[in-house]
Amino acid sequence: MTRKQHATRIANKVPSYLRQLLSADPHAALTGIGLHVRSVPELRAHRGAGGWCDGLSITELGTILYAQTTDSRRENFTLLHEYAHRLVSNDAEATVWLADQDEPNTVLERLCDDIAGILLLPEHVVDRVVGHGPVTGQHLLDLFLQTSASQVACAIALATRLPCTGAIMLTDRSTNKVVYAALVDNPSVYPSRNQDVPTDHPLSRILPRQQVCRESFWSTPWGTRHTYYINATAREKRTYSVLAELDLWNVASLHLNRPGFDDDGRPQTPVSCACGFNGIISGWPCPDCGKPYCKKCGRCDCERRAALTERCKGGCSLHLPRHTLINGVCDDCR
Repeated sequence: MTRKQHATRIANKVPSYLRQLLSADPHAALTGIGLHVRSVPELRAHRGAGGWCDGLSITELGTILYAQTTDSRRENFTLLHEYAHRLVSNDAEATVWLADQDEPNTVLERLCDDIAGILLLPEHVVDRVVGHGPVTGQHLLDLFLQTSASQVACAIALATRLPCTGAIMLTDRSTNKVVYAALVDNPSVYPSRNQDVPTDHPLSRILPRQQVCRESFWSTPWGTRHTYYINATAREKRTYSVLAELDLWNVASLHLNRPGFDDDGRPQTPVSCACGFNGIISGWPCPDCGKPYCKKCGRCDCERRAALTERCKGGCSLHLPRHTLINGVCDDCR
């Protein structure tokens, strides 16, 4: 079972009436079930200044401490993240799974982020914004504008809708640094908090109210580079982006120029495939997605997308990202 599946399972164990209360007013809901919720400003200094989750859960005392954030939605996510720690500690299946992870503490924090995101932004709220997808940078901005959740919580919620390896990312336009990145699967090259946006990256040049949808990349500070497709929009302060290994937005169909041709007149295209192949493909592209067939796995982009989805065995029979199904059934049909 994946981290996302554990998060969904644990969040769904919370009674529906309580999930509604937690989404509307986390502080009141947690107090209402008998937990002691206290604001402790010193937490911000002692638990990593500037961290996205300035809180502490003391399970045995039934207490949640948090650093209050004036005129910000951030504390809502902090409270639910700490509540998630309580839920995980009482879940034997998750506890065993965490013990088998290479970095259990890091995975635990990401698991609690996922649970907090699900509780703060229920599926029907995300559905209202994203619809049938694919998820875009504009969806990230719209979800923030239409709810009481923080931008980080919105990024985490949207990450569950990304059907391939990638990230939902926020960057600061004034500093050109990554504010937060919700990772999907285990990308080999990925954005991390406070990392500088690469100088030759489209996000370093995007203007407010501008949108970008194109083939791009991400690179590590030491120069390792990986191809991604990007869909992004910007406001004065921040950019809102989706990085995806697959061409979810059919960017390839907009390509007017091919990089070259072999002796037989077949186009030659550089490919960085999720299967691990990196190199030049000589051959005709798929007529549907416009991308070449990988030498190693033999798939084009539309075939790779299809491999990551599955028809729900419940009543809706929709094709949905496989990681969102539990035993082949989506949330709406369970």
